[in-house]
Amino acid sequence: MRMRFLILFVFSIAGGSFWAQSFPIEKEKELTDMYLSIMQTDVDDERLKRNQLFLDNLRQSLYTAGAFEHPFSGLNMCTKTSPDKSFRLFNWNVPMRNGAERYFCLVMRWNKSKKMATVLQLEDLSEEIDKPETKTLNPQKWYGALYYDIVPFKKGGKKHYLLLGWDGYSNIMNRKMVDVMSFTSKSIKFGAPVFKLNKTTQRRLIYSYAEDLTMTLKYQEKNKRFVLDHLAPKNPTLEGQFQFYMPDASFDAFNFKKGKWILEKNINFQRRKTEKDRDFKDPRKK
Repeated sequence: MRMRFLILFVFSIAGGSFWAQSFPIEKEKELTDMYLSIMQTDVDDERLKRNQLFLDNLRQSLYTAGAFEHPFSGLNMCTKTSPDKSFRLFNWNVPMRNGAERYFCLVMRWNKSKKMATVLQLEDLSEEIDKPETKTLNPQKWYGALYYDIVPFKKGGKKHYLLLGWDGYSNIMNRKMVDVMSFTSKSIKFGAPVFKLNKTTQRRLIYSYAEDLTMTLKYQEKNKRFVLDHLAPKNPTLEGQFQFYMPDASFDAFNFKKGKWILEKNINFQRRKTEKDRDFKDPRKK
């Protein structure tokens, strides 16, 4: 049975020095060993038990001096720092034997005025969220994914962040998504009515496609837009059966205008590999 794990290699180190003291190497070694142990069992319950021990230790370790800027290169997961260096994501998945994925994420936020960090844990309740494109969510109810890019933007004078992510939804279907994250005084909010698709507005974007294919979803800083493959079924009789959807060789884009991301169909775009593409490790390729 095909199992998928440790999908992203994105090591981002925040610039500058928030703590003079460096993170203990022996602590990183301990975390790495705990993380690797998760997949050293075929039993789902045991995997989740080992993952919980790792999660608890990582969360506690992120309050250690030097943690915000430490690369954690031994942890084969997404450790992504926001471009403005205000927060950092520690994001990983645990595959289940039935083909489902469980996602985990710690958000480490740096408070410049207080010179201290806070860490929030996100709870993946994707299976309980009906019509996720329309929902505002929070850390206790998060639509889980693996994030590979963070794009800051402003809406109503307040900073928000696009989160581009991947979800190995099932044995027959993958998903790409664009979520929106913003900070409140004490927490995090996910989703915002900023995606304009013709006459409708959504709080997040979710695209489903065949498991054995890939989908382009990438941000272009120069053009202030994100570009994506247009998906279509293999033939019209399969409309709505997303396990048969695939890129149809055309591309769409969402352009940023006055606090909104507005859909533009059938753009002129040539797919090219970038450094971020090389950072993403496709779990199907061994």
